Amino acid sequence: MYSAQRLKKRYIVFKTSSEAKLSEEDVKSGLYAFLLKFFGEYGYSQLSYKLLQYEAKESMGLIRCERGSLQELLGGLALIENLNGKKARTIALASSGTIKTLRDKGYKFIKEKE
Repeated sequence: MYSAQRLKKRYIVFKTSSEAKLSEEDVKSGLYAFLLKFFGEYGYSQLSYKLLQYEAKESMGLIRCERGSLQELLGGLALIENLNGKKARTIALASSGTIKTLRDKGYKFIKEKE
């Protein structure tokens, strides 16, 4: 991949289930720690993922990643057992190439693009 080439993106809606209440910061740092440990530094850099938003009230979030790493990221999300020291599981609900499609599917927690 050339450094000037624009990445093709995919968006993933996920849900967390946990006994403890998770904040956006818990999810962000938990994802970072787990994915870095699981994939290593090189594999983590290839994911090109970003947590765009997380609604603690609904326990749902939105992640953007590079199209070629979608399957690896979905696999990594399925293996998470704790986030930031709190027992938690993540379940990927849907993925799409656009945020608009996910909103049309009924995921109303997704805010308009900033």
